[in-house]
Amino acid sequence: MVRHILLLQPKVGVSSALIEDARESLASLVGKIQGLLDFHWGENFAAPERQDGYAFGFSMDFLDRQALAAYGPHPDHKVAAAKVREAFDRIAAFDFEI
Repeated sequence: MVRHILLLQPKVGVSSALIEDARESLASLVGKIQGLLDFHWGENFAAPERQDGYAFGFSMDFLDRQALAAYGPHPDHKVAAAKVREAFDRIAAFDFEI
């Protein structure tokens, strides 16, 4: 199994509606994309000096590396990714096997 984690720094002045739209779009991918097992979203409550601007993040679990590789070019992922890029300036990814 593979865990895919993204840390998200919101754009200055972004609305909570745009952030929520990105979250909903990502959450909707479970059940649409083969091998995507689950999705978890959260707001960072670490001390501000430890956040480095990453106020939100999410994780997804995939069946294997092949499922994660197939996720990127999937048409539904491209729609969700565009919404994420609309709301967030910096995006850091961390993928590992569990």
